[in-house]
Amino acid sequence: MGILDNAKEVAKAVQEIHNLELYQRVLNLHSDIIALVEENTRLRDENKELTKTVRLKQEMIFKEPFYYCEGDETPHCPACWESKDRVVHVTFVFDGTDATRWDCPSCQQTYMVVKRGAPQPSVVRPRRYGGGP
Repeated sequence: MGILDNAKEVAKAVQEIHNLELYQRVLNLHSDIIALVEENTRLRDENKELTKTVRLKQEMIFKEPFYYCEGDETPHCPACWESKDRVVHVTFVFDGTDATRWDCPSCQQTYMVVKRGAPQPSVVRPRRYGGGP
């Protein structure tokens, strides 16, 4: 028998002896017990989520530009992980000759991963026109 069942039994017993003041106190106690049970449940759920996040922080490995979870070869979005502690797989879009594209379905971030040996875009420097050097 749980604490709520015990409180109900006490309330029934007090009601049978017709002590209105004591019955009201037992009902208030029952309400307080319900609030404590609900708070306990909420704290347990919160604790479970925090424990999960701590475990994930230990398991996540950063290999630029993505995070990977041990045993999972699909990369995770670094923007979601670093800003919101959310583990979201990025979606493979295409594999080109120079780069591979991945998109995050959650934050809509696009990642273009340049392949090694691919030509890098050259830097275009503005020129001065009008007779200057």
